[in-house]
Amino acid sequence: MYDTDPADLIEFATRWAALGNAITEQVARVVDDPDCGSCWNEGSEHGVNPAAIEMAFNRLRGLNEALDEALQEFLDNAE
Repeated sequence: MYDTDPADLIEFATRWAALGNAITEQVARVVDDPDCGSCWNEGSEHGVNPAAIEMAFNRLRGLNEALDEALQEFLDNAE
């Protein structure tokens, strides 16, 4: 973490905060559970909306490789 450029960290934090709570909670769910690819269609309030993940992916892309990979994997499995 200490190797992170402060400007990059601020950019990530700004983009993350702009997503809002509903989307960031869904992103956290996908990142916390790599097998969540099928949870998008659970039909409950706990399901992950692929449109929300796609929005997050588009806004955060390029800022963190591991996050990009996790979100892309979810989107690939949700199709």
